Amino acid sequence: MAISLIILNFIFGWKTAEEIPPILQPYTGLIAIVQPYVVYIQAVLLLVFGYMAVRSASAMVYTYVRRIADHPTAASIRTITRVVGLAVLLSMLASVFNVNPSAALTIGSFGGLVVGFATQTILSHVVAGIFLLLFRPFKYGDLITVAGKTGVVKNITLMHLVLEDQDKENVILIPSGSVVTQIIQIKRSLKA
Repeated sequence: MAISLIILNFIFGWKTAEEIPPILQPYTGLIAIVQPYVVYIQAVLLLVFGYMAVRSASAMVYTYVRRIADHPTAASIRTITRVVGLAVLLSMLASVFNVNPSAALTIGSFGGLVVGFATQTILSHVVAGIFLLLFRPFKYGDLITVAGKTGVVKNITLMHLVLEDQDKENVILIPSGSVVTQIIQIKRSLKA
């Protein structure tokens, strides 16, 4: 992207025809026709390369998170990364059009609010899941009662606590955000 913008600026970044270097003199007419649209060309380049960068970054985040979490959690974090990246891309686009800095800041703030509200529940579950994974208030194999459900702890993920009922017939998924706000009754390991 940087190389494309540098080349574009070299070809079309001249204020007068006399400033154009000799190598570009034969194309003065074409430069004069295209020059008013250079800002739009830069914006398109920024959008294309920026979107590719956002997609690549979100794919890398998904791949990394997928190693430590389940698919729905990784997909949610990928979506969050994509939305944040697009908000940054829109702010950068505002700078291409020389938008007032306070307007660009407003665009960025609005983008942050949208991301915050859209991901509030997901982020609360992820933070709660991290808390559960770090502090381990219960262990795998413990029989617990939480949120009115009783079962054996089978897995703790970023988004859910996975319980298996005592009959081993059903799997119960309790959102991590609900677990940390509930009273938990623990009967230590059934295996012991």
